[in-house]
Amino acid sequence: MEFNILTIIYLIFFSVLVWRRFDYALFLFLVLLPSYVLRFQIGPLPTTLLELQFALIFIIGIVRFHQQIFNQLKHYFKKYFYFFLFLLLFITASTISIFTSADITRALGEWKAFFIEPILFFLLLLGLDKKYSKKLITALLISGLLTSILAIYQHFTGFMVPYAFWTNQSTYRVTAWYGFPNGVGLFLAPLFALAIYNIFKYKKINWQTTIAILFIPTSILAIFFAKSTGALIAVAGTIFLLLFFYKKTRIVTVFLTILAFVLLFSLPQLASVKTELTMQDRSGQIRLGIWRETLTFLKDHPIAGSGLASYSLRIVPYHQKVNGENIEIFHHPHNIFLTIWINTGILGLLAFLGILLNIFYTNIFKKKLTAQNYIVLVSLISLLITGLVDSP
Repeated sequence: MEFNILTIIYLIFFSVLVWRRFDYALFLFLVLLPSYVLRFQIGPLPTTLLELQFALIFIIGIVRFHQQIFNQLKHYFKKYFYFFLFLLLFITASTISIFTSADITRALGEWKAFFIEPILFFLLLLGLDKKYSKKLITALLISGLLTSILAIYQHFTGFMVPYAFWTNQSTYRVTAWYGFPNGVGLFLAPLFALAIYNIFKYKKINWQTTIAILFIPTSILAIFFAKSTGALIAVAGTIFLLLFFYKKTRIVTVFLTILAFVLLFSLPQLASVKTELTMQDRSGQIRLGIWRETLTFLKDHPIAGSGLASYSLRIVPYHQKVNGENIEIFHHPHNIFLTIWINTGILGLLAFLGILLNIFYTNIFKKKLTAQNYIVLVSLISLLITGLVDSP
């Protein structure tokens, strides 16, 4: 995409919005998360519309609220010292991995887009007054709803679905904006718990609960049409955890879950579902093959991994056929933990695990487990479940 006059006009409008109504700008930024697919060059530098919006938010946010952000972050650094220690180690590991990469230019791009910008955005939100972020869940749900509607429309029309995914009707999968089917589930599944939270938070029908109510059925349909098994399991896990949280539904939830497993493994009509869940189908076998060759690589390179943006190149000598079939080399190993290890080395993996353990420990044992904290944990668990068979 060319960096044209329309892009410039929009960015001027967005700059004014950031300065005049910072809360509206944050809201719009999250609604337009898929704008990362709009890529262009500014001179020699590749960038995206999402990155340019982030740059405006971050720079103007620091200029306007630097003292407040500094004071808030200072407070949080003291209160959650170990969390920020692990976060610093994670940043350090990702930075080191630039220099172990086979392509430093591409590695710098991934480092900026996948590590530095999300962390800076997190720190910015953490340092701001809560009035600026109180409606951001709804912004995410609007983005998710638009993604779901597009995916459902694609299912019936084929609009924007890449050639590789619509030529074979038996394996037809929608992709929404992302160009690959699993992107749909990776984005939508963690939002499911947040939609439930918004419905019960307001306790009455308003525009925010309406968005949440619409999101639930449309997101399930979108994930189903994308045939993202990991995301469907994550949604099922989300429903289980939410029902298990309340005493009135806990026993019934456990009983129905056990019954579902018994039926799954005993009814011949569900044999195809069991085959998919136990990874005996072609897709599952391919993933097992990817994991085997990745682990073989990591046995030889456990400390540094492959470096950022280098997996598809350095896995070549380890690449194997799957059941006699030549399989393409993917750009990541379809597992969040292997992806972290392969890209950022053992230090990055340990730091990532430290961040996760600290979040769960703090929210379960050091705080009163409120409904809000529980929803955050369930959303994180949903992301991790999906990440077991794909990489966010």
